[in-house]
Amino acid sequence: MTFHRWLSPSGSFVLRTSCVAAIIVLSSGCSAPRTIIPAAPAADSKPSAAPVESGFLSDYSQLRTTEQFAAMKIYRDDSRKTGYRKLLFRPVEVWRGADRRLEDVSEEDLQYLADALYQAMVKRLGRSFELVSKPGPGVLDIHLGFTLVTDPDSKVDFFSTAVPVKDLSRREGPLTEGSKRFVRDCALEAEFSEAIGQPTKRGQKPNRRVRAAFFDARRGADTPKGTVHTWEDVDRVFTKWADLLDERLESLRDGTFKPRLTVQ
Repeated sequence: MTFHRWLSPSGSFVLRTSCVAAIIVLSSGCSAPRTIIPAAPAADSKPSAAPVESGFLSDYSQLRTTEQFAAMKIYRDDSRKTGYRKLLFRPVEVWRGADRRLEDVSEEDLQYLADALYQAMVKRLGRSFELVSKPGPGVLDIHLGFTLVTDPDSKVDFFSTAVPVKDLSRREGPLTEGSKRFVRDCALEAEFSEAIGQPTKRGQKPNRRVRAAFFDARRGADTPKGTVHTWEDVDRVFTKWADLLDERLESLRDGTFKPRLTVQ
């Protein structure tokens, strides 16, 4: 199902800089070189406009560009000294901005991206962590999204995983040019937060502290999704990301975590 929203730049949540981190290396896969390499669109796919900060994250003002990648910004908070054993994994969201170059992207394909990434993540994380349905102290709240928004003040098509995902048939064969372009050019955004304390009033939402966040607008060879051609490629990338996130969160929980990205 498609929903429509009018988005404006967000900026109400104040963050603190430091270091929980490359939980947010989710999309990188290995220790990255320190040389900045500008991302380039794939040669066989007409690029859409570069994605801008969509409003998916609570606040972008404290994000810092990484030394390794010019198109990747991250935020880290090291005020919590231990990792997590419980996770709340939110439905994955896909946002498509009102750009005429994106009109040929199938809504069914965008919904599949949301559902397939969600399934890959919960399947992998569920082996190592207790997955819960409510936020609270000691629970890491994870929210992921694909966004390709070129004007955050314009209308955005919004797709979200309906949980639980039922009977998701795996797709096979090549992506359409429109869907391939969307996957290659979209940003991957993520926010990791924790509820602090308990609500004092019935129905009141708990205070929330963002522990880590990133806005990854890399395209081309800088990111695994930059070279996808088929739905099998998409599923392999999602599985790889799920494995990487699980590895980072396990190392954070076990006290062996070492950040792989540094900021300028």
